[in-house]
Amino acid sequence: MEIVHITAHLGGGVGRVLSSLAWGSKEKRFARHIIITLEQTENRQFENLCKEKKIKVYLANECDLTNILNNADIVQIDWWHHPLVSEFMVNHLEKIKCRLIIWSHVSGVSYPYITSKIIKYPDKFVFTTPYSFENRFWSREETEYVRENTGVVVSSGLEINEAVNKRKHSSFNIGYIGFLSYNKTHGEIVKYYESVADIPDVQFTFAGDTFYGKELMQDVDKSSVLKGKVYFPGYTENVCRYFEEFDIFAYILNENHYGTAENILLEAMAAGVVPVVLNQGCEKYIVEDGVTGLVVNNLEEFQNAVQRLYHNPEERNRLAQNASNYIIDKYHINNTVLKMQKVYEEIMKRPKSIHRAKEVIGETPYEWFLSCYKGDLGKIEGNAFAETKGSARHYLKYFTNDIKLRKVVENNQNC
Repeated sequence: MEIVHITAHLGGGVGRVLSSLAWGSKEKRFARHIIITLEQTENRQFENLCKEKKIKVYLANECDLTNILNNADIVQIDWWHHPLVSEFMVNHLEKIKCRLIIWSHVSGVSYPYITSKIIKYPDKFVFTTPYSFENRFWSREETEYVRENTGVVVSSGLEINEAVNKRKHSSFNIGYIGFLSYNKTHGEIVKYYESVADIPDVQFTFAGDTFYGKELMQDVDKSSVLKGKVYFPGYTENVCRYFEEFDIFAYILNENHYGTAENILLEAMAAGVVPVVLNQGCEKYIVEDGVTGLVVNNLEEFQNAVQRLYHNPEERNRLAQNASNYIIDKYHINNTVLKMQKVYEEIMKRPKSIHRAKEVIGETPYEWFLSCYKGDLGKIEGNAFAETKGSARHYLKYFTNDIKLRKVVENNQNC
């Protein structure tokens, strides 16, 4: 069985899970995976890993794409509404017959919204979090259809097999690792951290690409309460070295963030770091309050939770061990490989067919953007107007000649 993945790039969490899935499937002799990226990946960590493991990775404009697609048993789109993926769907999938899977790496509950039309488009639509079923834009009939005809496979690339050995440290370390933009982190994360800054010897770490964290870094710099207590080490490929010294993983996210599996949260828990998360989104499906971490509703509860963990190291150790055991058992890459293999075997029973994307997302970049947008075009906010993640500005970056799209972006920039 040959699975051909179409992905915008092979970076971040998607790069981790696809490389791990391809290798794990190859080890078990389930299927042969080929990965095609639609643009160059900036950080080549996972692309290089694939090549080391003899997993074929091609850049779309440097291979015989049509031939590869025609010969594939299954074509899998790894989807988060990236502009180049929309273009691929329109320009290529209408010309070939294939068995098509879409594996969504966004929840679809906030922008980019997942419509029932998109769900019905492939032979199988697979979510990466049960939170997706909370989509408020679906009718009751649509919700029933979605629950009966889709699947959920958490896109975990987790390969941690046991909790890390903690290194001795004198400070009380509260950490965050991931995307540093306010599109991902909570808009008041600085206030959350300030609320526990009076803990003796507390230190905060924000690890992630600082290019996207400029606004956060400025807000931290303005805080007299956090002065001298916050560290921005930048992007890291070796997250476990931080887990060895983190006492708490304070993963406080924007309520409308687009994430689903949250691989870094899974890794922190597997490594034996107690998570503190908000009662929202996919987080509430990953962390069980009082069992594998603490789930809070607001700043006051966050403050109380962190203080509780600081003053009760035995409780902290109990939660850390529970988190590690649970995540490794449920979310290890081996489970992802087995669950996706069942999806592949199900789809192999179907004949190849044409998938007409224009009927689902439209014909132009402007229409592609609109296919996942809900709201007033004169007031586009949040993820829908971010720099990346399939936003209006993101689409215009790739398709500068689309007059309607340009007008929408310019009108909103001038607001």
